[in-house]
Amino acid sequence: MPLLLVLVLAAACGGNQPAPENGEVEPYPTVLVPPSSLDGDFAMEQEVTMTHAQGENVFRAVLQKQGDELVLVGLAPHGGRAFVLTQRGTEVSFESFMPRDLPFPPEYILHDIHRAWFKDAPGEGGEMDGERVTETVEGDRVTERRYERLDGQPEGAIVVTYEGGMAPGAPVTEAPPERVVLDNQWFGYRATIISRNWQRL
Repeated sequence: MPLLLVLVLAAACGGNQPAPENGEVEPYPTVLVPPSSLDGDFAMEQEVTMTHAQGENVFRAVLQKQGDELVLVGLAPHGGRAFVLTQRGTEVSFESFMPRDLPFPPEYILHDIHRAWFKDAPGEGGEMDGERVTETVEGDRVTERRYERLDGQPEGAIVVTYEGGMAPGAPVTEAPPERVVLDNQWFGYRATIISRNWQRL
């Protein structure tokens, strides 16, 4: 879950988080694969703690994949919906219940979801979609994924750490790790994701 989601929920509760410099975010080069290519259906509730230059935010979200549809529901502090973000095939739609527009395309949220959960490292060379992707594996479990831009813009990496390792098939067909940390050095934030109430559908 990215800082983008923090900005979403901050807007929902009247927060005053600043937009990225110049009102722009460098586009992610990654490609969103159709949800139907993920073999299985699931739903899970997540508690997310975001640490960034402006402080810390804690919020809940529900992520569900069923057939060719991936849905993220962001929950406002009062328990209502802040937004519903849907990917059907390769098409993305966004329904907002917030008083402000997002300062970025909603699909950027989906890119970090795919990074954390669905993007296995490629084979020899480790390059895809303009990035170098490397994995650290212990036994049959992934303990870390690292994404670096081939053009070096921006510098640094997005590093996803899976506490206890992520089992093959997780989170689609197997339970995800209880705790995952996504450290985005490109945009200067860290997300600690606690997965709760995971179930296969």
